[in-house]
Amino acid sequence: MKTMRRMNPQISGRRPPRGVSLVELLMAMGGLSLVITSSAMLLHGVMRAQSESRRFFDDERTSARLARVFRADVHAAAQVDAQVAAPAGERLVAFTLPDGGTIEYRHSADHRQIQRRLLTPGNEAAVAREDYSFASAYAAIVTVAQQQIHLELGAEGADGALAPPGVVRPPRTPAEAKRKPPALVVEADLGRDLRFLPARDGEARP
Repeated sequence: MKTMRRMNPQISGRRPPRGVSLVELLMAMGGLSLVITSSAMLLHGVMRAQSESRRFFDDERTSARLARVFRADVHAAAQVDAQVAAPAGERLVAFTLPDGGTIEYRHSADHRQIQRRLLTPGNEAAVAREDYSFASAYAAIVTVAQQQIHLELGAEGADGALAPPGVVRPPRTPAEAKRKPPALVVEADLGRDLRFLPARDGEARP
């Protein structure tokens, strides 16, 4: 029988297998954690940029929808309540329809939402309501010049009113400082669509 002999590594010319030291293991783990942290920070930045972009485009769509509906209400209104044409409390403006109904626009206390409410004659409760929400606070003002109604949304000033160009209220949060406030200007003629309605008895249409 042949006996197996263990060869001496020094005689055979091969080095014994070398293990991994604790320092090398810690360095590898540190490098891996650095890569993971950098990837997480990059992913967080991309997701935040995407979220802010989504808010911006949501505000743009909301502004376009508000402008379209507000212009249609002005064109269909018979008269405007001039006493509430300037912001007073939460109410921005109110329009009276030919059938006696009322459409009023209000803004929320935090100035981030405009509410459109439809009221029927003799009923103070709203039968229909539509909300227009924005990501950041705004200032709104409605002015009446003869038969033309002017709605403007912009950045808030220090007193909560519409800020002049270049003068804005300091942002409440760091996230708000990166957001662009809503900017909207709508001009419409009061009662523009009423000329297409048939005249009632004893009523003249222009």
